[in-house]
Amino acid sequence: MSDLELIDRLCSVTSTPSDVVRRQAAFIREQLAVDDAVRQEFDRAAEEAERELDIIEYHLRPIHNTERGGNLK
Repeated sequence: MSDLELIDRLCSVTSTPSDVVRRQAAFIREQLAVDDAVRQEFDRAAEEAERELDIIEYHLRPIHNTERGGNLK
């Protein structure tokens, strides 16, 4: 497996927990009477993680779109 394939797989597996956290936060919001401070803390943490994932993905695109990397999916 090439370095670029490993990077692509790492990005994919990193996105999965983020999706799970978003779904869990929505479930908690629907099921529990969570106070505003707790809700804001969850929202802030999720937004920070999403922002960081977006930045990493953006910076990996030039590597992913090279002739060596091709379309790894």
